[in-house]
Amino acid sequence: MAWFLLLSLICFAFAWRRWYREFLRHWEHLERLVEDLAQGKRPASFIFYDSPRFTRVASRFEAISDQIASLNRQLEEERFNSKAILASMNEGIMVVDENHVIQLVNDSFRKMFVLSTLPAGATALSALRDVTVEETIRKVLQLGEPLTREFSHGYASEGFFAVSAVPLKDSRGRIGGVVNVFHDITRLRQLEEIRREFVANVSHELRTPLSIFQGYVETLLDTPDIQKEDLNQSLQVMDRHSRRLNALLEDLLTLARLESRKESLERAELHLTPFLQQIARDWQGKFEAKGVKLTLEADGELKPLHVDQFRFEQVLNNLLENALKYTAENGVISICVTQADGTTQVAVKDSGIGIPPVDLPHIFERFYRVEKARSRDKGGTGLGLSIVKHIVGMHGGRVEARSQMGEGTTILLSFPTAGAAASPQPVELAGAVK
Repeated sequence: MAWFLLLSLICFAFAWRRWYREFLRHWEHLERLVEDLAQGKRPASFIFYDSPRFTRVASRFEAISDQIASLNRQLEEERFNSKAILASMNEGIMVVDENHVIQLVNDSFRKMFVLSTLPAGATALSALRDVTVEETIRKVLQLGEPLTREFSHGYASEGFFAVSAVPLKDSRGRIGGVVNVFHDITRLRQLEEIRREFVANVSHELRTPLSIFQGYVETLLDTPDIQKEDLNQSLQVMDRHSRRLNALLEDLLTLARLESRKESLERAELHLTPFLQQIARDWQGKFEAKGVKLTLEADGELKPLHVDQFRFEQVLNNLLENALKYTAENGVISICVTQADGTTQVAVKDSGIGIPPVDLPHIFERFYRVEKARSRDKGGTGLGLSIVKHIVGMHGGRVEARSQMGEGTTILLSFPTAGAAASPQPVELAGAVK
């Protein structure tokens, strides 16, 4: 009996040892499995051989691993979509927490305010240094309602921006931050300023002739027995200002049509040599009356231009009119045409008084005059060069002004042409005014 009990104990000890070894092996496998899951890795296998209990536990871990992988994929997709949306937005985005600390910005925000990097823990005030934005964020956090404000910010030059701030709430309605969307409205402000200046300039230009009309009409009404000589003089003044008023209105209508982009070009093939000769003949009387010489120079073989002849003629007439106004007696005005590298250049040069360097960049602006009083006395509307710029731009060309005081001015027009012409050989075209 004793031997049987001893033998049983020995067998039990061996069985226990074998079971314990298997248990430790499975336990170590389970520890490695859990460690892989903790490190975000998927274990190579969730199978436990000869251990249904460990297999059941491992299957639960496998289900958890699959759920984590699914959540990670969803999270990555959401991150990718969020980054793509933020990167594609032209508006600047800045998200701050309840302490005004910046949590997120997009590239448009960095470019908008020229911020290469943001220091850790940077606040909206320290990053932008703008009280308006800081005050907007504070009010949104207090009131819990969206707000929109406009502010100016000088980064490279003065810019104008609008910020729309929206509270960021959790599921319980607690405000944990603010999403700020920034819009660059600098161009809109500039357009508003241009519109105001345009209205003011038009009002000013119209007021002078209308005031003169009113004055002379009142004089004629109050003086029924006015002398014929005085009457003729008054009518001549009224006629001169009526012509000026009509020219102004005509230029305004032309400019409005061009800027509305509703004006269509009737392009056709235009041969430059006979066209320029006709322009010279049209202006011959005015040039001879002032004692100014007009010359035409061009390359030997000019290729035709594909342009709207009426608009192209309008451009040259405006430029010749300006050149004649500011060129003294015995002066010279020339039209030079060159063709090279698929481009036709038409230069209108004069030997007039020239344009000061400070005024040169602005001469194509509406109503801009170098010498306002003198220009008005010469009958200019201040819109001619602006019309020239618009017409040339509609043809896909460029316009440039070059000038030196006392040495004259050159207006250079560039139009695209098909192919390049022969090497320039300046010749004088027949029909030029001497």
